[in-house]
Amino acid sequence: MHHAEAHATGGAVRRPQLEDPLVPQGEPEMLSTHAEVASFLDHIRAVGSFAYDTEFIGEETFLPRICLVQLATSERIGLVDPMELSQDAMRCVWKAVCDPTLQTLVHAGGQDVLIAQRGAGDHAASVIDTQIAAGMTGMPWPLSLANLVESLAGVRLPKGHTFTEWDKRPLSKAQIGYAADDVRFLPLVWAKQRERLDALGRTAWVIEETREATRQSADFDPQSQVRRASRGLTLRPRELTVLRELVLIRQEMAQALNLPPRTALPDSCLLDLARMATPTADRIAQVRGIPRTTLQHFARNIEDTMTRARGLPPEQDAQWAPRPETAEQRTQLDALWSIVSMRAIALGIAAPLVTSRAELAGWFLSDRTERPHLFPAGSWRQESIGAWLESFLRGERNLNLRWHDGGPTADVS
Repeated sequence: MHHAEAHATGGAVRRPQLEDPLVPQGEPEMLSTHAEVASFLDHIRAVGSFAYDTEFIGEETFLPRICLVQLATSERIGLVDPMELSQDAMRCVWKAVCDPTLQTLVHAGGQDVLIAQRGAGDHAASVIDTQIAAGMTGMPWPLSLANLVESLAGVRLPKGHTFTEWDKRPLSKAQIGYAADDVRFLPLVWAKQRERLDALGRTAWVIEETREATRQSADFDPQSQVRRASRGLTLRPRELTVLRELVLIRQEMAQALNLPPRTALPDSCLLDLARMATPTADRIAQVRGIPRTTLQHFARNIEDTMTRARGLPPEQDAQWAPRPETAEQRTQLDALWSIVSMRAIALGIAAPLVTSRAELAGWFLSDRTERPHLFPAGSWRQESIGAWLESFLRGERNLNLRWHDGGPTADVS
């Protein structure tokens, strides 16, 4: 819903209602002064657990511009307006998210937690992501908040706020309602998930995985950006090397220009540049889609980076290049990936949460005397999948498939 439409609806959007002691009732509190924020944070500390979300604009600047922060306990909802508050006041909010004595509930909250970690200069060590919890309790992956709330709380959230202009003021009643609903039901959702996870013995798995996910979200991951930019196409090893070096310099250019990386230099341009046999300033300028501002400030840097990358020793090409697979190995790995996925289904765990085919291939094709385990010892992945997989490959375990209640299940022995 665009900003004008949100205001046009006024208060006409019907809000979902659910009378439950874990669902805060009534209108959210608008927190626009330091004293109001401090008072609400005192309430959070007294409760010991709270839901957290943000509304931000990430398409215009290198770091997202925060427009609204939503906080909720089972008793109250507070909407923090960063556009009205000082950095000191916002730092108090960010430090609460990172406070190890407080349990912070999020849904698909990687970016939201990263915002808090940047603001606090600290790591968020006590976060629970309800999307991860859903993936470990037999629910689809990735599951939206609306579908999770409907499944566990029986409440259908209205749609339409995703495209609203959160930086415009005043916020409409519809916007305020939508923002509040993003955190209103999380205490109840987590309580229901916790019951199921405790019964399965997986609560610690969710805590471990959320902690790892928040650490990863704080890191710049050039390898994942290379994979996304290559769009699944098969590139020559040297082209992958050039693409890798361009991804690294793009991050620096984007920060200098205060633009999102893919705005400073789109993925399609990275791919065209990586395939360019002989980089010259004229040829680079002819690549369609490179923003004029980027060319004005960094054309020489791009040319130098590509020239240097093409002159690296050949062994550099293997740094991120996927290990080549023979036809026989490809068949084996396709089968093994299916087997791992079915093992995950049998346990009610979303397979993409466990691993990827690329990671599985890297382990299977490697010298396993040096890396005997697919996953770190003691991790939830090794406990649930890794140890069983090693026994399966030794011929000590079986996986029997059957169709039951409209879907595949697996009997593991």
